[in-house]
Order: sequence, then C-alpha cells, then structure tokens
Amino acid sequence: MIIIVLTILAILTYVSWINIEHVPTRVIAGVISMALLVASIWLLTANMSNHYGMKKVTTTTEKTIYSAGGSKSPAGMLITQELGTKSDNYVMIYADREDGKAKAHFVPDKKNMPESVNKTATYKTANVDKATVKTVTTRWEWRNHFFKSMLGFGGEGHSLYKQKATVTIPDNTWVALSAKQAKQVTAKQKAAAQDKTAVVAQQKQMREAVQAKVAAYMKNNPKVSANDVADYTREATAEMTADAMKQMLK
Repeated sequence: MIIIVLTILAILTYVSWINIEHVPTRVIAGVISMALLVASIWLLTANMSNHYGMKKVTTTTEKTIYSAGGSKSPAGMLITQELGTKSDNYVMIYADREDGKAKAHFVPDKKNMPESVNKTATYKTANVDKATVKTVTTRWEWRNHFFKSMLGFGGEGHSLYKQKATVTIPDNTWVALSAKQAKQVTAKQKAAAQDKTAVVAQQKQMREAVQAKVAAYMKNNPKVSANDVADYTREATAEMTADAMKQMLK
C-alpha cells in the first residue's frame, strides 16, 4: 500500500505545483501533498531502519528429547559440536521421539544466513528427571492492521528477531559428549567388547552394585511400591552407566 500511496502523492505534488494556475490553491494543495509525501517517505524509512509500526512478540516452547544413543542404552547421550570457538552455540544430536532416530538439530541454514545468525543453541546439565529443549523465539509483528496494510509489502511481518534454544539434560543419568568424544567412547566400547571375560565381569559388577543400591532404597522405604522400585532400578542403572561413560572420557 505504501508504494501506491507514494506514487499517488508524488503525482499530486507534481500536479499541484505545475498544473494549478490559481496561486493560493496551488500553494495550499502543493504544501499539503508535499507534506503527506514527506510523511509517507519518513514512515517507510523508519520502518525499514527501526521496524517502526512493529513490536517484538516472544513465544516459548518446551518439549522432551531423547538419547542420541537409542532407547537400548540405560544412560542418555547428547552429542554436541560447537560452532566456532567459545561461542556457546552448538549443533546437537538427539532424538525427537523415544523410538525415533537421532538427528542433528540447530544446523545453520546456509541458504538463509541472515536468519541463521539470529539463532543460537546451547546446553546445560541440571538436577532434572528428563531431558528437554526450551526454545524462546522473538519475532517482529505488526502493531495493528493500519501499519500492516500500509507497510506490509515486503513480508516483514513475523520476521525473526532472535531465537535461543536451551537443551537441559539430567546431570546424573545423561552424558554430553562432543563428536570427537563420542567416537572415542564408541571405540573403547568396541575394544572392550572383544574381551568376553572382562565384559561379563563388568556386567556382573554393575548388576551387583545396582542390586545393592535398590536393596538400600527398599530398606529406607519399606512401604515403597513395585513400580517405584522398578523406576529406581532404571534410574540407578542409568546413573552407573553414565558414570562409566564419563570415566572413559578421563
């Protein structure tokens, strides 16, 4: 709409100053049309430079994520790759569904780099029960229908201002690994698997350790239900598996 308005006002300004012979009428019409033209130009310039006529609207979403190592592993795994050096901005690999396949998230879109620059993703560990990704998105939206109809010719509405995603994983049952560390752990696990005796001994040791923790839990909670015992057993197994993976990184 603003382009049409500018065109009409430019024509009116020209006609007012050139074609109107009556001087008072020429001055009045010329001044009014020129003032409106200048105001329209200012409105367009202010919108393009400072998003005049728009406001920032922030939305927050949060969802559960699942291990990059698959559902068979007791411990969760998040694989990370930092973009740049000390940027605290990462590409991360995890699964969106419990039975889903792990894939890379937050990969910059090379075809739309201006928008990708405004997107960041980081991760942290915390005392939580499940892994989640929280995404905070801020976009430019039109203040009202007038500004949208006047200035909404270039698709500026709903344009991204910034977006930050934060992945939070349980500090006791998940492990965050760089891509290099993930390869190291996989290599060590494959090498260890060649020694059948050591594998059996390690599995027995972990099983006995888990049983000891569960026994202590049941002793301290004599009225605990069978479901609670099962949940605690899974958590204890996940903790010990995560600790074993962390030990491999040292």
